[in-house]
Amino acid sequence: MDAKTIIDSLVNKFQDSLVDAKVDSDIRVSAYLEPEKIVEVCQYMKDELLFDHLSSETAVDYPKRNEIVVVYHIGSYDHSVLMTIKVKLPRDAPEIESIVPVYWNANWYERETYELFGVKFNNHPNLKPLVLPDELMGDWPLRKDYEGFPNRTARNLV
Repeated sequence: MDAKTIIDSLVNKFQDSLVDAKVDSDIRVSAYLEPEKIVEVCQYMKDELLFDHLSSETAVDYPKRNEIVVVYHIGSYDHSVLMTIKVKLPRDAPEIESIVPVYWNANWYERETYELFGVKFNNHPNLKPLVLPDELMGDWPLRKDYEGFPNRTARNLV
């Protein structure tokens, strides 16, 4: 399966939900997706396009645009194409459906993204803090307006 076949299949199936879907290279495809379709698109990719491995899931904070973008990198053990899906969420109430029912390892990625960016993953089986102490919950330390961001000293890294 090649990148063009994959993007054509996604666009044909989800044309009203995908924006800026494109082939970035022979082995990379990307698209922006409407949030309400994330589970359906991931399931389709897994079942029909052989994307059987969630490689990463995280977020990027854009305070000037008042957005948080959740980023999914999904790969395959059957072909070499890597898919990047980006979903824009409002920064003041970022919520999206959990993809744990499709990719079990999203569990850890979503917990981390929740505690560090404040993205709520609806219907997550165990959305609780992964590494932060209770007193830091709600501070969202990877958001760009977090006090002290960016920390330009190395002494706090040890």
